Amino acid sequence: MQRKRLSKGSAVGTAVIFVAAIIAVLIKFPLNEPFVWVWLGVAALVVPFVLWVAFSKRGAKIPVKEGPPPGP
Repeated sequence: MQRKRLSKGSAVGTAVIFVAAIIAVLIKFPLNEPFVWVWLGVAALVVPFVLWVAFSKRGAKIPVKEGPPPGP
């Protein structure tokens, strides 16, 4: 089984999308709803995690099985 790392471009793109979503939620939705705070908390954790996975020397790696792709 081979392990691959998330690409840096993909990580930066994901972080930018999540930061834009956080800003949109802060501007558009009422902050007195508990779901908004849960969503903001999860999104705020995703951004540094994705950047850590891509840029850290010891970041998480995704296991990838070698061989033909599964199919019918």
